[in-house]
Amino acid sequence: MERGTDITNFKRVYRERNVGDFPLNLTLRLRKQDDKKYGENPSQHCAVYKIDEINNEYAGVLPRMLIINYARTDDEGKGGLSLTNEMDIARAMDVLKFFDEPAVVLMKHNIVSGFAKQVDSNQTLADLFRLARVADLRSNFGGTAVFNRHLDMKTAEALYELKGKNPFFVDVLAAINYNELVLDYVQSQSKSVRIAQISSPYAIPKFTGDSTYNLLSFKEMPTGRVGVQDLYLTSIKSSEDLIMRPMVVDKKGEHYIRRGADKRELDDLLTSLYINVAGARSNGVVFVKNGVSVAIGSGQVERVGAIEQAIVKGVQKYMDKKGFKYDSLKGIGDNDLFMREAFEGAVCSSDAFFPFADSIELLARAGVTAVVQPYGSVNDGAVIDAANNYLIAMPATLERAFGHF
Repeated sequence: MERGTDITNFKRVYRERNVGDFPLNLTLRLRKQDDKKYGENPSQHCAVYKIDEINNEYAGVLPRMLIINYARTDDEGKGGLSLTNEMDIARAMDVLKFFDEPAVVLMKHNIVSGFAKQVDSNQTLADLFRLARVADLRSNFGGTAVFNRHLDMKTAEALYELKGKNPFFVDVLAAINYNELVLDYVQSQSKSVRIAQISSPYAIPKFTGDSTYNLLSFKEMPTGRVGVQDLYLTSIKSSEDLIMRPMVVDKKGEHYIRRGADKRELDDLLTSLYINVAGARSNGVVFVKNGVSVAIGSGQVERVGAIEQAIVKGVQKYMDKKGFKYDSLKGIGDNDLFMREAFEGAVCSSDAFFPFADSIELLARAGVTAVVQPYGSVNDGAVIDAANNYLIAMPATLERAFGHF
């Protein structure tokens, strides 16, 4: 067996300072884009501004390249986009920037609630929408659907094929473009749906070395302070950037991953990782199988809790698809068979390291075959041993991807 790549010292990155060259005073110039229907809540007035300058350096290139325009041509649509609607669309575009193939993202409250990308050339955009929708039909009720392609008539019809059969509906729709017939059809189906036209998302920076157009990331805090940091860029451009057989050395000796991920697993691992980077709150874990989201654990205060949440939701969503009745207050009960059917062959990404092996035990029990994570825990050795015990492939990114939004 080939000896692994030693990443033992990676954990030091969490203990070392990484101070940037930020000025004592920072000035922003913003240019008003528009007034929104309201802010996050009806009680809040709201306008959206585009960043024009940061400390006298022009930063308006990207805001001018990327558009989110209201596209309804009648006077309906519940008064237009709210701030939450535009935030959902923008977050979805941040996910879609990673995918050249046709893809759809469904959003709820700034978190991905359903995702599907084309893995077979025979799959249509309508097929992808159906896969993303059924991935979590209950959560996707009243959600935002965002497409990285022009919306065709078959996909528009798929938006409303459950009308009268299921409470599901799309509250906000966004696509690269619509022809007149498609737009008229959507407007005829719902007086409430908000419709937006977006630009291609591929100008949004994503990989290390991409131009950030002088932009920075701003984090508002309730104390009247703003955290200013670099934009998050990942170094993982392809599976070749992953460390396939990471190894750590501790008092018990060498521990290294013994099984490499296969081609299908690697593709799903990258998909899962990119959704996690852009569309899941920390602690975040994302499960994907054949290009479709299986479950997402997002915004949890414990790593293993995020996995538990995702597995329970994933099994319940599987039972929803199959039409099985269950008591949601009892989680998944003893439905291990449904758990294996829902997750068998799925992969999982974690936005930070696993502090203990308990997470791996749960993933193996569910049927997950491959995991991608940064590593850096003092217990990496035990986590690797657990993965090997279940023949789980577990490449390393060597970069944490916390996102608090």
